[in-house]
Amino acid sequence: MDPVMTKLLVLAGLVVAGVAAAGCDGASGPGPAATTSTAQAAPSSTVAVPASWPEHTSAAGGFRLRYPPGWRVTESTGSGGATLSLLPPQGFGISVLVTTSAPTSPATRCQPVRVGGLAGSRCQDAEATLIVTTLEGPDRWYTLSGPLQTAVAPAGAYDRVLASFRLI
Repeated sequence: MDPVMTKLLVLAGLVVAGVAAAGCDGASGPGPAATTSTAQAAPSSTVAVPASWPEHTSAAGGFRLRYPPGWRVTESTGSGGATLSLLPPQGFGISVLVTTSAPTSPATRCQPVRVGGLAGSRCQDAEATLIVTTLEGPDRWYTLSGPLQTAVAPAGAYDRVLASFRLI
């Protein structure tokens, strides 16, 4: 298996494990729980997305987004929903998981966000070195995740991909 794909699968596994194992500061019930945060996340609505970035439309996931040039896009659909992987030439990429049931947010440093007209939460799980943004759509949930500490080139790729996210 391709080393980059192996790294991405490990990253996706950490996201799934973190989402399954923890709630955002013990919050219960459906929906992404928002808590007070010390994280300084850039508001996605103010991040400039280069027009030169290619756009991917996921018919199965019901969304579109832009991603950095030179990255590979892989998409699959399983019983749980659509999964999209944005893979840079080297290092960890960004994944989008689509589900019909509300996921549980990672347990640390969450704050509310609005992206593409959708409300959600943006959490940084320092133990797993992930940033996870969960957005609530009309009939689906969208979870975007990427590495916190591993450099993702170009700088700010996660915020720009997130800012470009829109339902179709």
